[in-house]
Amino acid sequence: MRKIIKKTLLCFSSILHHNKKSKIVYYHDVYGDKKYTDMGTSLSTFAQHIKVIHDEGFIIKAKIQNPDKEVMICFDDGFRGIYDTRQFFIDNGLCPTVFLAISLIGKPGYLNKDEILELQKAGFIFQCHAWSHSDLTKFTKEELVRELCESKKELTELLGKTVDEICFPIGYFSQLVLDECKRYGYNTMYSSIPGNYFDQLYADGLRTRNLLQFADANDAKLILHGGNDMIHNRYVKMHWRG
Repeated sequence: MRKIIKKTLLCFSSILHHNKKSKIVYYHDVYGDKKYTDMGTSLSTFAQHIKVIHDEGFIIKAKIQNPDKEVMICFDDGFRGIYDTRQFFIDNGLCPTVFLAISLIGKPGYLNKDEILELQKAGFIFQCHAWSHSDLTKFTKEELVRELCESKKELTELLGKTVDEICFPIGYFSQLVLDECKRYGYNTMYSSIPGNYFDQLYADGLRTRNLLQFADANDAKLILHGGNDMIHNRYVKMHWRG
């Protein structure tokens, strides 16, 4: 019943808000033979999503530049499946942004440092997912130094490039989190609130993203055309902690 209701809402919202505005879509992992997380998406389903994106007239870009018909792909946490399936990304010219939590690097099921550097050479983009992969709104200003500043330094040293983007772990954020992210030089911050790329939220550089990992091909099509717009406000209430 819940799936039927969700599909009905997606369909209705897609019809009501039908658009080809540029959007970020995100996942947690893509897996082949071995699955590292229940949040993973099979390679066959991911390939269907890529086909839908192209068929619907969208262009997949490493970074969105135009308000319409562009899609950016992100992965949270740095699970190892994207390394196992890396050839699909390379063959299809896909350069996703992967958000890494420092505490997870090298743990079982996650990318290690050598794999991260190999993927970076292949065109993958890596940015910050804080240090401990915890709700940032539960930290004090002093504790956020490690989560935001030290994690940025560690990742910059590993990648040999400037890190200036962050994705909020678990999606939660507050005004303090936004202010501290800006203070430590993050120019772009990624939420888990669905919407279009150029939607205005609480701060310059704060972006919406649309979860695709559990979508079938038809749901992916609806989401591309604004199917998530109807749940935007609900996700704002869930993730914005004042």
